[in-house]
Amino acid sequence: MSRARIAIITQEDSFVIPNNIDMISRMPNVELMAVVKVSSSGAVVNKKWLFFRGFGLFQTLKMGVLLAFYKSIDMIDAMLFYRIGFLKSVKAAARQSQTNYKSLKNPNEKCTIGWLETLGLDLIVSFSAPCIFSDELLNVPKFGCINLHCSELPKYSGLLPSFWVLYEKSKYTGATVHRMDDKIDNGKILGQIRTPVSENTSMFEIIKRTKADGGQLMLSVINDILDGSVRETDNKISHENYRSWPTVAQIREFRKNGGRLI
Repeated sequence: MSRARIAIITQEDSFVIPNNIDMISRMPNVELMAVVKVSSSGAVVNKKWLFFRGFGLFQTLKMGVLLAFYKSIDMIDAMLFYRIGFLKSVKAAARQSQTNYKSLKNPNEKCTIGWLETLGLDLIVSFSAPCIFSDELLNVPKFGCINLHCSELPKYSGLLPSFWVLYEKSKYTGATVHRMDDKIDNGKILGQIRTPVSENTSMFEIIKRTKADGGQLMLSVINDILDGSVRETDNKISHENYRSWPTVAQIREFRKNGGRLI
């Protein structure tokens, strides 16, 4: 077949997702048609107050300084029309890939779905998009929608698995690529990796590692889908495995026991 047409739907990230987008754009059998950044209330970047109240001033400030540094690099890149290729934002990755870019709050809106339909998509890739996809959106691409979740599903389905893996002192974490349906982290598993959790690992380190490893896994799954060799495994999601946002009290307990944001 000709090169597969792919769109990516994700949330803002300065550390790993831009590089994952860039890797997909460079696949010889892929034409990256669009990158959509979703800025819903469920996006991690919109949980600053929760992290501040739970982790306290010092750890939040350390994270804020690092983010500010990356944002300043991205601003320099933007002023030079993203020709340097620093890849410190989702928009930078889209511009580097010379593809369509949209920033919005809800990809399920009719105008967005209509626009995606005009692109003739074969596949939609979600890098932890912070929303549930509607049936209309799920049915846009020929091969459906697939998502990277940064845990070893069905374990730690739901929100912020990087926190819960450390909070519950799990010895392993991982990354999973699965088919998407109208439920959170549901659908058949298409690829999965396991990663050991070392002592004194911070939440930020877990996030970076699982997103980076998951990006490589996503490339493999995309190739398997396109050549027809993908294998599906049951994803036995249950209420016991699902995690929501931690409470401030839980984050403070985690910090008291030596847990770190960064």
